[in-house]
Amino acid sequence: MKASKSFWVLFFVLGGIQLEYCQTNNNQNAHSLREILKPYFILVEQDNEFLIKEQQKIQLGRQLFYDKRLSANTNVSCFSCHDLSAYGTNGTYYLEQKAKGTFYRDVPSVYNITPLPMFNADGSIENIRKKLKQSLLSNYEMAAESETAVEDALKQIDGYRPLFEQSFPEEDAITFDNALSALQMFIQGLVTPAPIDDFIQGDDTALTRVQIEGGHVFNDKNCYSCHTGSNIGGQMVQKLGVTEEWPNQSDLGYYKVFRNPAYKMFFRVSPLRNVDKTTPYFHDASSETLVESIKLMGKHERGLEITNEEALKIEEFLKSLTGDLPLEYIKKPNLPQ
Repeated sequence: MKASKSFWVLFFVLGGIQLEYCQTNNNQNAHSLREILKPYFILVEQDNEFLIKEQQKIQLGRQLFYDKRLSANTNVSCFSCHDLSAYGTNGTYYLEQKAKGTFYRDVPSVYNITPLPMFNADGSIENIRKKLKQSLLSNYEMAAESETAVEDALKQIDGYRPLFEQSFPEEDAITFDNALSALQMFIQGLVTPAPIDDFIQGDDTALTRVQIEGGHVFNDKNCYSCHTGSNIGGQMVQKLGVTEEWPNQSDLGYYKVFRNPAYKMFFRVSPLRNVDKTTPYFHDASSETLVESIKLMGKHERGLEITNEEALKIEEFLKSLTGDLPLEYIKKPNLPQ
């Protein structure tokens, strides 16, 4: 009886030591990952002061974002391609056009994008305002005939005049530039703080053990050399197919901007916030799963064969970059008449 009792005492003591060792080891892994991330990482936080100060312009921008009447044929809005309830990408209109072969590039998310220094898959636009202008006027997007055409469309909707005058108290409030400003204000509020942000600020419990391990694998494969900043990407263009040629060579990316042969197959490095919610992946939408995409990156960018176990751990880490949708903020508004 005494021997049996001694066995169980020893069992629980050793178990407690093992548990304490595992916890200590996990804390050490968390600390080292945080130190690795800090030089590359910028926090995402909701700016409540901004939301209060600019609430009129934000509300106007929200209405413009959902309004199809800004487009040439009054059949497509920003929301048509950037479904905010689907993490800002792959709206019904985009999917319809993709099925018809009209679109040749995947739609990027509009969450957390305001600080980015480049836009479009080829990195050809250098700030959010220029991107919004292109979106309204591009034949591939809303196809408005001109800036004046957008202004005329807005002026024909009586309900917009007081909203513009309240937001922009000037002589001629309904202008193309003011519409861009309102849209920019709304998009600036589209942020999704995630567990990774809490982790960087010192909360070791924000990430699971596997996510922390995945962060270390992500670092070991040198993914941070390109995926940096507040959006874990979107900061630079890089060649797609550094070590092995990318299968789809029909879109040459950044080459189309300057026609410089040295830039063939250069594309903007994809932002990774909310990436597990924004399938498919790559500019050509060629991958349907995150694990497959991780392996393709290893193969074509690093010349590495990433194992299934490694890819699954990286996938878990990337899930820590996903935040909750701001459901009240993105609720469809009543449109002016």
